[in-house]
Amino acid sequence: MKNVSWFLALLLGALLFYGLSSLPPRNSPILTDHVSSRYVERGEAETGIHSIWVAVLGDYRSFDLLAVSVLFTVTALGILAAGAGTAKTFPILPGLLWLGLGTALSLGLGLLPLKNDGNFLDFEILAFWTDPHRARSQGALLLMAGALLCLAGLLSLFVRRFRSPEGGK
Repeated sequence: MKNVSWFLALLLGALLFYGLSSLPPRNSPILTDHVSSRYVERGEAETGIHSIWVAVLGDYRSFDLLAVSVLFTVTALGILAAGAGTAKTFPILPGLLWLGLGTALSLGLGLLPLKNDGNFLDFEILAFWTDPHRARSQGALLLMAGALLCLAGLLSLFVRRFRSPEGGK
């Protein structure tokens, strides 16, 4: 088994090296910055969010942020599954609370527009709750809050699992 692990690690390293060697040089004309310049130039006007970081992460890249929330949730469920066979269970209620709130907020924010014949993760549907001009910024902040709650749940379960007497073994 040890030889197989070394072989797989070397194979992965070779694949990563091959992938990195096929990238174009840093100052190549192939690499354009049309997307980043659009984010910087029109980000605030399009999203209504003053911070370019929040605008990119919460609005332009909202599907990525939702995928990160799902990844945190699946990882936390894996930690729970790994700890299911221990003699003493570790306290999971706080972690499950944060994880459940974050997942419900992230997925609920994505599914709410579908209920009202909108697009998935269309934050403008939140105009019933807040000022229509601030709906996108409020939706982006809510999605970021959901992802952070999922992260808090994951970290809570991780720390509690591996700080329990059986977890370190």
